[in-house]
Amino acid sequence: MTRRRRLFAFAIAAIAIVAALTAYRGYDYRPRFARAAGELVAVRDSTGIGMAKDGKRLTEVTLVSDTGFQVRARVRAEGSRSGERHPAVILLGGYKTGRKAVDIPRETADLVLLSIEYPYSGPERPRGLDWVRHFGAMRGAIVDTPPALLIAAQYLYSREDVDPGKVTIIGVSLGVPFSVAAAATDKRIAGVALLHGGGDIATMAYYAFADRGPAWVMRALALGLAWVVAPLEPTRYAPDVAPRPSLMVNADGDEFIPRSSVLDLYDSLGQPKQLVWLPSAHVATSDEAVVDELMAITLGWMTERGLR
Repeated sequence: MTRRRRLFAFAIAAIAIVAALTAYRGYDYRPRFARAAGELVAVRDSTGIGMAKDGKRLTEVTLVSDTGFQVRARVRAEGSRSGERHPAVILLGGYKTGRKAVDIPRETADLVLLSIEYPYSGPERPRGLDWVRHFGAMRGAIVDTPPALLIAAQYLYSREDVDPGKVTIIGVSLGVPFSVAAAATDKRIAGVALLHGGGDIATMAYYAFADRGPAWVMRALALGLAWVVAPLEPTRYAPDVAPRPSLMVNADGDEFIPRSSVLDLYDSLGQPKQLVWLPSAHVATSDEAVVDELMAITLGWMTERGLR
């Protein structure tokens, strides 16, 4: 092969790779999320595990789809069967909290609260070659979390104590991109509250890890991460949340989410929408005062928008 032909072949290959990556980044994953979720066919292992801080009952369930997909969830609700239907919330926080996120708020008013376990069983903090070894499992968990939320929503619609027209998703921090994707896929979800999150994953990744190495290395890693999780970029799906209401609550001293990312996501959302800034740092589950304030703001917004 002559040098000219080799260069031509290389150029064609490069164009094909760029085209494939561009198509991947712009691909609408919502049909895939819906297919993976399928239809809820069974609720197993319903187990009472105690009482919450406000006296509500905590139970754990395994939700089974007709696709074979299974989701572990925890529910916080009134134990009595009064015949009343209540508004419900799917609360998705960080990976460490998982289904235990329902335990965190001290007060949940009239809500039936549900949290899911992230569908990932690998190491919490991979090191060295573990990133390569567990890459498939991590990416699988990323694209499987929105379907897990969709199955959780189906479960809430079916509960006798839940008003199926008043099911809201609250995404906190890491839970924000997944919550946006799920709400954009399932139009029955009545509203979305996004707490201490943002859009433009590449910018957020660089902002969070910029001090851990040379700037050019961190930028390259941030861009690589953004490509890997492109199916979850929240600014892509945010416009399809409207005309359902959305709320964003963010901290002006957030060390993980830059202001530009907050505004990118907010600008992507359609009306009706609301953005609230708080004089605080990124939310920590151990900071009860901040958690109480976030819950109070969210409950007030839900009341104003007819979600409860």
